[in-house]
Amino acid sequence: METKQYSLKLLKKQEADTVKKQCKMCGKVTIFTDTTIRRHNANGKNIYQFAIYKCPKNHSWNKKLDSYKSFTNHVDPATLVPSEFQAIEEGEKISLSVADHQSYEINIAGADGNFRLDRTLADYIEGWSRTEIAQRIKCGSILLNNCLTKPSQKLAVHDKISITIKK
Repeated sequence: METKQYSLKLLKKQEADTVKKQCKMCGKVTIFTDTTIRRHNANGKNIYQFAIYKCPKNHSWNKKLDSYKSFTNHVDPATLVPSEFQAIEEGEKISLSVADHQSYEINIAGADGNFRLDRTLADYIEGWSRTEIAQRIKCGSILLNNCLTKPSQKLAVHDKISITIKK
């Protein structure tokens, strides 16, 4: 059985957000605007992601967005996602047909933000609804890292999605 391989880079669309809150430097309630700059801090076990906001007088405030578990075996990402994988571009959809291939593999080359397995596949696979994808995940024809999972599972960098289409 031939396996067709794809790589996917997931990026969250960033828009300037505003928050009304107390500025400690100005001493009054003011509007903070998201600069769309992100900062990461680490303490050994966790990595924290912050959004940097600025008030009209250029004072900054950091909003905590997410925290991730760090890992000890750091590797070069280029070695984990081979270059022969066909890259899926933003807005592009892939067509999975039984005639050409029965097995597909999608490797997550990058993930900036929180992405659900079922929603991501519905966005990138042509002709499949999110409900149909959720049923395929539950029955085991869609695996994440060669394991059964739930449709709401969050995707991370270097995850491998295996799709087997049964005739």
